[in-house]
Amino acid sequence: MDCYEKDIFSVIGRLSAYSKLLIKLYKSREINKKHKLTLSMGIAYSLSPIDFIPGIIPVAGQLDNLLIMLRCLEKVLLALDEKVRNKFLEEEGITLEQISEDIKLTGDTLKAIGKGTAKIVTNTAKFVGYSVLYGLRKLRRKDL
Repeated sequence: MDCYEKDIFSVIGRLSAYSKLLIKLYKSREINKKHKLTLSMGIAYSLSPIDFIPGIIPVAGQLDNLLIMLRCLEKVLLALDEKVRNKFLEEEGITLEQISEDIKLTGDTLKAIGKGTAKIVTNTAKFVGYSVLYGLRKLRRKDL
């Protein structure tokens, strides 16, 4: 736990940097199709009007979008070569530890809003993860 603030407002404050990082990763030729698919899933979920936690539920609807996007971003970054990963992170002034902490903080905030909401978000994250894996397996089979 570094010296950065640990509240949901600091996470929201980094949203611009996270968005720029996501776009740079997506546009990069150093990122393969599988990783771009993972990023696409996070973006699609965030932009989709169909959510497991609707946006009309104050705060919770937006936080689940943020959580899914951060998880997809973290998954891609962890899969990258350390040198490539650090290059992208340094360009935006973000650390992998910040992303992990922000995921935890966002999840904790959702739990504080309601345990039922947290369960839905967890299931959503699993669903997105399984969907990404399914898509990657399909993509892999086409490449073979």
